[in-house]
Amino acid sequence: MRRAARLLFSGFVVIAVLSCAPGATVMDARADARAISFADLPGWADDDHAAALATFARSCTRIAGLDASAPLDSKTGTSPIYGRAGDWQPACAAALQTVAPGSARGFFEHWFQPVRLAAERGLLTGYYEPEMRGALTRHGPYQTPVLAPPPGFAMRAGGAGFPTRAEIEDGALDHNALALIWLESPVDAFFLHVQGSGRVRLENGETVRLAFAAKSGHEYTSIGKVLIDRGAIPREEVSMQTIRAWMEANPVEGRDVMRQNQSYIFFRILRDIDPELGPPGAEGVNLTPRRSLAIDRAHHPLGALFWLTTRHPTPDGRGEVPFAHLVVAQDTGSAIKGVQRGDIFFGSGDEPGEIAGRMKAEGELTALVPKTIAPR
Repeated sequence: MRRAARLLFSGFVVIAVLSCAPGATVMDARADARAISFADLPGWADDDHAAALATFARSCTRIAGLDASAPLDSKTGTSPIYGRAGDWQPACAAALQTVAPGSARGFFEHWFQPVRLAAERGLLTGYYEPEMRGALTRHGPYQTPVLAPPPGFAMRAGGAGFPTRAEIEDGALDHNALALIWLESPVDAFFLHVQGSGRVRLENGETVRLAFAAKSGHEYTSIGKVLIDRGAIPREEVSMQTIRAWMEANPVEGRDVMRQNQSYIFFRILRDIDPELGPPGAEGVNLTPRRSLAIDRAHHPLGALFWLTTRHPTPDGRGEVPFAHLVVAQDTGSAIKGVQRGDIFFGSGDEPGEIAGRMKAEGELTALVPKTIAPR
């Protein structure tokens, strides 16, 4: 989740192991792209286009305020595929008007053209907003702090001169001064860092929502890879669920494993946010379950539209179901690298977490771009 240095990490914690799996690619999305028809999109007619339009409209609130000559995303820059903000603003103006739910499919078919990207099928994973127990003060079982950034903090490349995760945990920063909340489980705290946002249930039943504020700058290390290298979990069995189970069963060694990831995440409290909405993503808009996608901004701009086809696991992990939906690039992640690489936001709580933690599948992203700039 990056805007003013906000970044959301992939929910699949072993992604560094898998980012070079078959299907992953770093091919330039701008090379050899070609227009196709909506009839070529498997499942297009069956999607809930009104839900996709509501998600896209959130991105349009940002796009509408850009200078027409500006790129859709300053980090991505202007490209022949995605053009400039002015190419998207007429469609956004229409999206921000009242569109009847039954007309949503027609809206997309009127304004946009599907474009097949020049890349093989890629890797799709998932992330979510976890829920955990905590307290506003340190007492009893609540001993693991969630920290705000230190005063005057500025991230430096490689974390130069800044404490590592282990050093921060050992007191290099003043926990009492910086703690926003105290969690019951250090494992919950670590996965909060991985996901980049979370909901904390207090003893009185109230919920506090946390969002990414900054990161230390130290390189992110996949603890899934660490556990594979140590022979603790077979590569084919690694998932968020198996990693969590191992760390909870091995708390002393688990603490050492978590410290192998020197990167440290700081948070802020979200206030006055609709509990039905997801956390804010890199674009600065609230994420929508199954409609918001984290992408590689080296290839795709925030606000871009994609038809995404893949499969995702059932919550019990015993099967898979098809996923064919129109999604919006509203987030990014340090492990999301490549043209056909995406991380699907599945929502908040246990069931989305069960899906996101197991999600690892091939899939394809097909861009939808304004017809005025689509390749012939």
